[in-house]
Amino acid sequence: MNSPTATPAPVDDRVSGLGEGPVWDVRTNSLRWVDIRSGLVHHSDGSSRQLPPPASAILPTTDGWAAVLRDRVVRLDGPGEAAVPLGRAERCNDAKADPAGRVWIGTMAGDETPGRGALLRLDGDPATEVIAGAGIANGLGWSPDARLMYWIDTPTGRIDVLDYDLADGSVRGRRPFASVSGGWPDGLAVDDEGALWVALWGGGALHRYTPDGRLDTVLPIAVASPTSCAFGGDDLRTLYITTAHHPDEHGRFAPDAGRLHAVRVPVPGPPPTPAVLPVGAFPAAE
Repeated sequence: MNSPTATPAPVDDRVSGLGEGPVWDVRTNSLRWVDIRSGLVHHSDGSSRQLPPPASAILPTTDGWAAVLRDRVVRLDGPGEAAVPLGRAERCNDAKADPAGRVWIGTMAGDETPGRGALLRLDGDPATEVIAGAGIANGLGWSPDARLMYWIDTPTGRIDVLDYDLADGSVRGRRPFASVSGGWPDGLAVDDEGALWVALWGGGALHRYTPDGRLDTVLPIAVASPTSCAFGGDDLRTLYITTAHHPDEHGRFAPDAGRLHAVRVPVPGPPPTPAVLPVGAFPAAE
């Protein structure tokens, strides 16, 4: 891969305490992302929507949008905001739809106590706990051929890979994919070559790992804590990067900490798969 010739630059003036979950909407050619702590869903048209905090992710669905809140998923379209609870989840974190539209959600303890997080698959009511005992269940992604799933439990300092079955959403064979140094692995995005872009919390950079787990690009960003990334733009070659208003190791805040950043990259990535919400999981709004 040819590395980006530019460095990520801010593309929005709004400052998020904990910006996360960028997602490109191919229906409107626009971007949405969340500020977890404030419960705001930001739109690249300049608007924002207030939800009950924390709001950890925003997901395009087959007929609109859904948001992941502290311990439930809510539908944002139509009358009311019908919701499905997520059982023992203390605080939801990263979430994405897999290539079949099943919703996967990482959770964590409200106070970040190790071992109380999990990886959930929302393909029924209740959700299925796929992996238990996580610290901070984070970045999710799938290989272009949909045979592998990538997942991050941030405190482990590594990216894991699992064999993935598109037919039923089952996974097996969890194993290390790459160890991360220079920061804590957070959100990720998989490009069309099957390489992983990973945001490094506290590392002031994004890493790109080839499908064999080799680090081939280090992309500096002028903030201490990038949190996640997603492909967007007309040709899906713009990498949008959310960041946190978080100090560096010396207690200093970068001028653009918490802002949405973007950079052009040589290899595009796929648009997100719309989430297919479980039939019957969302009660009719009264």
